[in-house]
Amino acid sequence: MNKQRINITSLSDLQHEERKVRLRIKKQEAELMIRVKKLPEEIITTAIVKLVSGILQGNALKSVVNFAKKVGKNVLSSVFKEKE
Repeated sequence: MNKQRINITSLSDLQHEERKVRLRIKKQEAELMIRVKKLPEEIITTAIVKLVSGILQGNALKSVVNFAKKVGKNVLSSVFKEKE
């Protein structure tokens, strides 16, 4: 993220910067919504792969538990990663 110093000397400067910030926030919210909509599809795909591989190896329960842990970590990290 680029942090630049802006010299605001009038009300119109402040209003202009406010509009820019609001537009940037709307863009970020839209991008986040797209990522959230993709998440269930990715989770299902990964779950199927993990479950099938676990069944083939005889470790189905262990695979499901490990998968749930990874999904939880990935969801939390992706949510908080966007804030940085």
